[in-house]
Amino acid sequence: MVINTTGTYSDTLVNQYGCDSIAQLTLQVNPTLFSTTFVTLCNDQLPYLWNGQAFTAAGTFSVTLTNQFDCDSVATLVLSVNPVNYSSTALNICDNQLPLLWNSLVINTAGTYSDTLVNQYGCDSIASLVLSVNPVTFSSTALAICDNQLPFPWNSLMINTAGTYSDTLVNQFGCDSIAQLTIQVNPTLFSTTFVTLCNNQLPFLWNGQAYPAAGTFSVTLTNQYGCDSIATLVLSVNPVTYSSTNLTLC
Repeated sequence: MVINTTGTYSDTLVNQYGCDSIAQLTLQVNPTLFSTTFVTLCNDQLPYLWNGQAFTAAGTFSVTLTNQFDCDSVATLVLSVNPVNYSSTALNICDNQLPLLWNSLVINTAGTYSDTLVNQYGCDSIASLVLSVNPVTFSSTALAICDNQLPFPWNSLMINTAGTYSDTLVNQFGCDSIAQLTIQVNPTLFSTTFVTLCNNQLPFLWNGQAYPAAGTFSVTLTNQYGCDSIATLVLSVNPVTYSSTNLTLC
């Protein structure tokens, strides 16, 4: 007989005496078991240990074990491996941008920093930041000028009076360059001298020059501030008079 299923079967044979020999078979068929396990993990969790074996990459793997019925138990592993992501960023900022908020970190100085996030697969996303911090520069200038030099152009400003001024430029690092100017405005001085003399006192010597006639004259000198000192001479010349008298007497 060819038996295909569980059950009780009989067969009639002939024994040694030439009589029937009735054989009965009670057959129990135990199952071969099959199981499939689906595992998804991140590649930093490899190797993955399963049923005494270490698996180092994604794939479908099978092992044959023995079940409680002493039959085969065929176990299948479907292993999926998701990536751990790595990223690196180089960043230049100015020191007046500190502290810098980056992901979950608050950064106060230049350096290399790492932060572990979660990517779309639920695995680590390891981000690295190389941070360079460039300086904001400061400069201060004290300047004295004369009032006839106003208005005075300085960087982007046009200055009309004494005082302290600031302007923000850009330095070689692309950061602020804060310039400060303290400006002093010194006066141009004016003076007028009135001189009246007789024409026999000409020429008149004044500030190194000789004046031979009446008039108004100006010279530009330098005062104690290094600025112009404009001196004006108003020269009046009166005549010397002459008279002649003829007199006859006893």
